[in-house]
Amino acid sequence: MNKFPKVAVILINRNGYSLTEACVRSLVETGYPGLLTVIVDNGSKQSDLDQLAELARREKSVVVHPLGHNAGFTKANNAGIRLGLEQQADYLWVLNNDTEVRQDAVDLLLRAFTEHKLDGKSTILSSIITYADNDNIWCNGLRDMAWFNFPRSVDKGRPAVEVARPGVVLQAAQYSVGCSMFFTREFVAAHGLMDEDFFIYYDDLDYSLGCHNVFLQQPLVRHKVSSTSGNKGSARFTPFQAYLFAKNGIHYYFRRKKISFVEKIIYLGFTNWVFVVLYVRDIGTLSAHLKGLWAGLTGKKTPKFN
Repeated sequence: MNKFPKVAVILINRNGYSLTEACVRSLVETGYPGLLTVIVDNGSKQSDLDQLAELARREKSVVVHPLGHNAGFTKANNAGIRLGLEQQADYLWVLNNDTEVRQDAVDLLLRAFTEHKLDGKSTILSSIITYADNDNIWCNGLRDMAWFNFPRSVDKGRPAVEVARPGVVLQAAQYSVGCSMFFTREFVAAHGLMDEDFFIYYDDLDYSLGCHNVFLQQPLVRHKVSSTSGNKGSARFTPFQAYLFAKNGIHYYFRRKKISFVEKIIYLGFTNWVFVVLYVRDIGTLSAHLKGLWAGLTGKKTPKFN
């Protein structure tokens, strides 16, 4: 592999140009010579598409790939990964567009792979991810709560300075998080692409299931989510989001992770209702949640959504 392996960063944009542009700016400021940023547009309005085209004209390392409709998180990421591989990328970095990265992020992620001799066929690498409005941790890995099977973020809310370590110290995790997943082209060859029926939610758990998931113990990514929302202050879910969250949770835990019968009873009787408490605000969304549970139990596919 050459001195500067090619790294393709996959960003998904849907009517969020200002966030995407800020993320691209932070990537450009890394100064990494082998960087390619692939922006997959999920059916944005024309004004966003025009701005993205102008961004690509200004930044030669940026490629825009419009899909023309909302294909979801998984299908859009797969499109970006394919394009990155076509461009001979050695590494792929699936990254949320509502993030900004530290200037040395690419260098440290690459160093982690080489210095720790990580197996490219099985490893997904991330880092400490902090909130954008302070230096507290948003995620340092994902793990399921024992018996309840609800994914929890490791070290959430802790000041990053309490956890971070100099150099390329790694910490193992049960799962990676879709906000930031860094892996090799060999990983894609071995594991394939994301399951597009997830559309969004639980897709990162599914993609990282059984993999070597490690988090570099430095805050390399800042995520623009609210650090103070709490539960009733959390964003309200739409009926379609509620449907997918319920359906995908059942599909993942019952068919992919294959939890025990007792855990299934706990999940149906308690765990999935945590979502309702956190995000459901009206009867229509509750109805969609119940339909999603039934779809998950019966194995229905996700309906097309535009």
